[in-house]
Amino acid sequence: MTDKLAGKKALVTGGNSGIGRAVALAYAKAGADVTVAWRENPAAAQATVAAIVETGRQAIAVRCDVTDERSVADLFSAHKKRFGALDILVNNAGIQKSQPIFDTALEDWERMMAVHLRGAFLCSRAAAKTMKPRRQGRIVNVCSQLGYIGRADYTAYSAAKAGLIGFTRALAKELAPHGILVNGVAPGLVDTGFDPLSAKAKRAHAAALPLKRLGTPDDMTPSFVFLASDESRYFCGQLLHPNGGEIMP
Repeated sequence: MTDKLAGKKALVTGGNSGIGRAVALAYAKAGADVTVAWRENPAAAQATVAAIVETGRQAIAVRCDVTDERSVADLFSAHKKRFGALDILVNNAGIQKSQPIFDTALEDWERMMAVHLRGAFLCSRAAAKTMKPRRQGRIVNVCSQLGYIGRADYTAYSAAKAGLIGFTRALAKELAPHGILVNGVAPGLVDTGFDPLSAKAKRAHAAALPLKRLGTPDDMTPSFVFLASDESRYFCGQLLHPNGGEIMP
């Protein structure tokens, strides 16, 4: 337990599993109350809320499709009704699909862009509107090392994450004059238990890393806590790279 985020109010999209769940819990342990946004698996969302409450902080779970403008508006309204101010937004909601370009339908491509880019746009716009009058706030986007290096059979995902990196940098320049800091985390391969790679492929990937192991969701959380805290007050448009040494930008 720390007090780095004492009294802060956070909203984490895709907060019911994987990296999002780990970040939501880490924020609570650092002193924040958390809105957990989810689209599927309500039981997991409620379990995340229960785990947060066990830390002594408050939490709510709100169903949201981040690609839908009305749904995003309802999400931020629910957060405001329960917690008032919004200090931290984490744009974590995302999807992965391993698919050769020859087999990628236009609908698959558009869905990937919608979740990662339209979702980050809609949520960041809503957050910025609430943060601007207070002249403070943090937006943390979950990017990926694949936005830098790409991966075969991940053309849509890699393109979406590359776009999110550009979005992060541009938004950081736009919102900095309003006291809102925008940064990102670009994880390497994280063993969340539901990624599309086979166990054999993951073992091979881990063996090629300098640290010889895959990352875990908990390996990611220090970067997110740092970027949400006052310690990151001079970080603007930056990407942190917890990736086990696969890339060293």
